[in-house]
Amino acid sequence: MNTIKQFFFKIKTLIVIAFFLLMISASGFASQKNKYLMIYAPASLRDAVNELIILYKEKYPTQVIKPVYMGTSQLAIQIKNGANPDVFISANSKWMDYLERKQLIIKKYRINYLYNSLVGITKKENNQLRKIKDIKSFKKILLTTKSRISLAMTMSVPAGIYTKNYLENIDIWKDVKENIVESNNVRAAMNYVSRGDLDLGIVYYSDAISENKIKIIYFLEEHYHVKIVYPLTILNEEKETLIFYNFLIEKNSKSIMRKWGFKTNR
Repeated sequence: MNTIKQFFFKIKTLIVIAFFLLMISASGFASQKNKYLMIYAPASLRDAVNELIILYKEKYPTQVIKPVYMGTSQLAIQIKNGANPDVFISANSKWMDYLERKQLIIKKYRINYLYNSLVGITKKENNQLRKIKDIKSFKKILLTTKSRISLAMTMSVPAGIYTKNYLENIDIWKDVKENIVESNNVRAAMNYVSRGDLDLGIVYYSDAISENKIKIIYFLEEHYHVKIVYPLTILNEEKETLIFYNFLIEKNSKSIMRKWGFKTNR
């Protein structure tokens, strides 16, 4: 009888220990989740956001921030298909509108965070292309270049959409559309030029100033394209998410964004 009691006592003890270990494991996972924060941002924000993350970790050293950088269209589709980042920055309003209509973002936190502009670029060592003084000369170069023109995808990637809008409004899109190379994001479009694969490209100003292998030859007139806006929002109201969101919109964070070539609301 004592042997039977001892047997059942051991079984109960093992069950209690197993349950206790399971609770500790679950608690550990919850703790890890609280320290894990993901931000989705367009490729054009890579350098600026990386610097902000470094500063943020100085204030909150235990917080793990995981950035994901792609074209805005790719990020938005991932969110639509079930991806669940904590923070999302879009390179245009339309993709943010798309997610808002699907109720995948928290609307009350949506703000116009940054602004950008477009520039014509070439490889730094290219002495055949120099700074262009006026739109007439820029149009001539776009129309007569023997190299293809490097752009982000003009149907889905914001930088490409803005560029197409500009080329349509200066009445040369139909003439140049067969002479372009389209990339999945604006950084890829710039890389074709920095490597010398293509002579000419149109990218964001913020990207151009971050790459020492290219030079800016023309500043595209902003009144010829839709205003370049980067909306920011969050997808949940967890404490860590709100802290990081508020950090992003602080004056100091905005000053860092301006250093990287973006414009902000003061």
